[in-house]
Formats: sequence, structure tokens, C-alpha cells
Amino acid sequence: MSKKPTVVSVAIKEKSGKVIKAHGKAHSHAQLIRKEGDKTKQVKHEFVLSNGKIATRKEAMKVAKAAGEISKSAGKKLHSSDLRKSAGVKLKPLK
Repeated sequence: MSKKPTVVSVAIKEKSGKVIKAHGKAHSHAQLIRKEGDKTKQVKHEFVLSNGKIATRKEAMKVAKAAGEISKSAGKKLHSSDLRKSAGVKLKPLK
């Protein structure tokens, strides 16, 4: 029996397809964008799953709900603040 995947951190995907990941749930998409600078003008907000896959906001919300990380009554798209709140962590500076 395989374990259900969980959401482990935020990520952004550049227009080129390059994925930039944060380390853990205590960070936001905005922090990643600020850190990467001008090259991130058109990025997609995504999430890293425990199985190594990258998921869109909608996909990540489905995974988080199925894993019991987020309330079943939550919205359709996952936000980094939802992830921090459910994990009980505060926003930390990105190094």
C-alpha cells in the first residue's frame, strides 16, 4: 500500500520551465519571486509534493485535502498561507 503524497513546500515555475523551490512550508511564493528578481516576471505559483512532483495550485489543494493537511471545506486553489496555517508555522525569511 502506497502512502498518499503530501504538500511539502512552495515553488515557482518560470516561463522557461525552470522550477525554483523553497525549503519547507514556512515560505511564500512572493519571497521566491523577490529572491529571483526580474527573471521571474511571468511565473506560475506551484507546490512541491512529497513524491517529488510539482503541482499547480488546484492539484496541490486536491492532494492536501486527500492527505488531511487542509480542511475538506477549503477553496479550490492552495495558497502558501493555507499551507503555513495548516502546518502551524509562521512565515520565515527566505535565505
